[in-house]
Amino acid sequence: MVAMLDQSRILLGVFVLAAVGSAVLSSQRAERINVGRQADGTFLLSSGWRLGPAGKQIPLDTFPMSSALSPNGKFLLVLNGGYKPPSVSVLEVATMRELSRVPVADGWLGLTFTPNGRMVYVGGGQKDTVYEFTFSDAGELKPARELEIKPAAARAAEDFIGDIAVSPDGRLIYAADLYRDTIVVINPQSGRVIERFKSGRRPYRILFHPDGKTYFVSSWADGTVYQYDANSGKELNRIRLGQHTADMVLRARKASDEDAKEQPGLRLFVTASNTNTVFAVALNDAKDMKLSESINIAMTPRHPVGMTPSALSLSTDQDQLFVVCSDANAVAVAQIDGRRSRVSGFVPVGWYPTAARMLPDGRLVVLNGKGGGSFPNPEGPNPTRLRTPSHEGVRSDQYIGVLQVGSASVIPPFDEPKLDEYSKRALDLTPYRDRQILDRWSVGGDGIYSRPNRPSPIEHVIYIVKENRTYDQVLGDLGKGNGDPSLTLFKEDVSINHRKLANEFVLFDNYYVNADVSADGHNWATAAIATDYTQKLWPSNYGKRRGKYDFEGGEPANAPPAGYIWSQVLSAGLSMRNYGYFVDNIKDAPRGGQQARGVRDDSLDAVTNENYRGFDLEYPDVERAKTFLADLAEFERAGKMPRFMILRLGNDHTSGTTPGKVAPLSAFADNDYALALLVEGVSKSKFWAKTAIFVTEDDAQNGPDHVDSHRSPAFVISPYTRRGIIDSTLYTQASMLRTMELILGLRPMTQFDGGSTPMTAAFMNKPDARAFEAAKPRISLTVRNPAKSETAARSEKLDFGNADEVDDDELNDILWRAIRKSEPPAPVRSYFSRARAAK
Repeated sequence: MVAMLDQSRILLGVFVLAAVGSAVLSSQRAERINVGRQADGTFLLSSGWRLGPAGKQIPLDTFPMSSALSPNGKFLLVLNGGYKPPSVSVLEVATMRELSRVPVADGWLGLTFTPNGRMVYVGGGQKDTVYEFTFSDAGELKPARELEIKPAAARAAEDFIGDIAVSPDGRLIYAADLYRDTIVVINPQSGRVIERFKSGRRPYRILFHPDGKTYFVSSWADGTVYQYDANSGKELNRIRLGQHTADMVLRARKASDEDAKEQPGLRLFVTASNTNTVFAVALNDAKDMKLSESINIAMTPRHPVGMTPSALSLSTDQDQLFVVCSDANAVAVAQIDGRRSRVSGFVPVGWYPTAARMLPDGRLVVLNGKGGGSFPNPEGPNPTRLRTPSHEGVRSDQYIGVLQVGSASVIPPFDEPKLDEYSKRALDLTPYRDRQILDRWSVGGDGIYSRPNRPSPIEHVIYIVKENRTYDQVLGDLGKGNGDPSLTLFKEDVSINHRKLANEFVLFDNYYVNADVSADGHNWATAAIATDYTQKLWPSNYGKRRGKYDFEGGEPANAPPAGYIWSQVLSAGLSMRNYGYFVDNIKDAPRGGQQARGVRDDSLDAVTNENYRGFDLEYPDVERAKTFLADLAEFERAGKMPRFMILRLGNDHTSGTTPGKVAPLSAFADNDYALALLVEGVSKSKFWAKTAIFVTEDDAQNGPDHVDSHRSPAFVISPYTRRGIIDSTLYTQASMLRTMELILGLRPMTQFDGGSTPMTAAFMNKPDARAFEAAKPRISLTVRNPAKSETAARSEKLDFGNADEVDDDELNDILWRAIRKSEPPAPVRSYFSRARAAK
């Protein structure tokens, strides 16, 4: 039975609050909203979400992700598994003072004490090792052995150790080999692997039954919990629950429980992070598994997915369940001592909480992966100082991966009235309201959005995703809007068409990408969320500890909760065409023929143009435009064009100054002209009167911008867009996705596009069908970098094989030096900054 919120206490009055970032209710230009620190002390993120954590905030290192309480209750260990080299923080429980921070070569999720509290084990991530530490009564943590799963010479990218569990008798160590879909058993006496047991795909959490004879494993990819025999590894039971099953806790029914006599035994609580649900599984003496209850931790009755319940903890009396809602910056509190569970409220915490634990004295500790906000970085990348190589985890400049340190929220014991107060605050901090779904036909836009029995006059939506530019880098010297000319990198001679589009249609000078770094950029741009898989693994990837890049299709544990924008289009029965998304390129394919040998999403098979090449900086964007225009000519002849088309057009990324590669200005000019040719072709076609083209960057790549390093150029190009205006409404990628959804009659994918501000103010009712004329390039599109230059050696060290593998600060530093011939400016951070905006 779904436990619903007590609306009389929690939701009363919520819908009359004016939420920051809620839907614009008229087609008039909205008042500019400044992001960052607010007068009430909260932090406004570019998603419209605000941070206002309860309790005391304790600073930690980058991305704290798991904790372990010493058996004597005096010390709390925290595993910091972010961009910087991993470490284990030792906190004194009485004062919550950090006593020490002990480095570990690699660490991811797994952190546990032995039953006697004398030893600690850490899952060693890509090092494919379990790290052993000794722990003293005084709280001294010291490195001991390294228990290798495989010798270093035999390791591959698929060797990665995550969670760790010690058997209740302390005799064996069980480790999750994440990509081998295996549970590895280690004898701590010999330090050797003695068994390898198969598990479901991507084993996330290992949890022992109290009797020690069986253990449970949650499968991150299968949405299933498995139960295995501890001695043989034989599968005994399995239960399918929901997408991204992650954390688990066990609770024994007590004599005081209402249902103890009727339903004796254990209850296993399981999060499914791609849902808004926690599942309760009943276990009887025979250890049968039966779903007994689903607990809905959404904040409103119609809340789209996106709460991301990713971790669990029980109160000391085990009567309350604390659910960490990572993408809501909150912890849900459920009463579980009765016959039916009841969600009793929410506690606001920091940015992207990852774990929770109740201390013996009743204080609640919540780990916040991103801390309390992002920061300015006046000491940004400076190549005149000594720096370590790209993505090695230690940097002397103020890189976002270093700056974005986590924290712990330490919350005193609270009663029901205090929880009511916390709940109202948590609801006020989120911009999502159910009326944005229920009243989706009343968000303005007049006749532009689809309505029941009245479709939008815009029948065709073209979505173009480019690569890695800030607003000031491209449009800072446009002469209007909120720009800083001193930061412009791609001036008029190479960006003439970007400027023409901004001048002739709408200039958006307050638009933000949602990604923290490149790895999550295409997820935010196409799915309105970056899953917990991406959030928890990109720091390891960017820290050069994990060599596998798998954030753009193909990884089963990274599937977004509602699919991608094309999933929604296809589910609605709308026609579509894919150009370059999730494709695998044919190596060295000649121009003009087939370029793709397959796609990493089966749903795209039948709708992908295989002549359109995916990300490859050596292949001109102009050639990609020609492929699209050839399709457009066929559409003209047939008199029919797909309702939705998505294109990757990414050469504005550039290859830096790598010798022999296309020079940065030529690469951008190629991208500029390709975009213009595409727009010109559509604007001169028979479909122009019923078409809208949306253009965004996947991320801003940390470039210079005087407002924030996530502010980015964006375009909406249509006969229905207002000509020549400046729209300074705070928009995000989620806003762009929501606008396309409203035109096509689609529901939002997550709480982020559902709670975003549609780009209503950019549209008008009376179309202006004037065509766009592409400006010819003013520089050569084929200039190559010289073999030797000031920054050639630095560029050669960067990996341009994938769009999101490059060190963004390093590339922007190189580009500035190569183009502007001067000291590069420092990127700007603001409190809302992350373009995790939607988070």
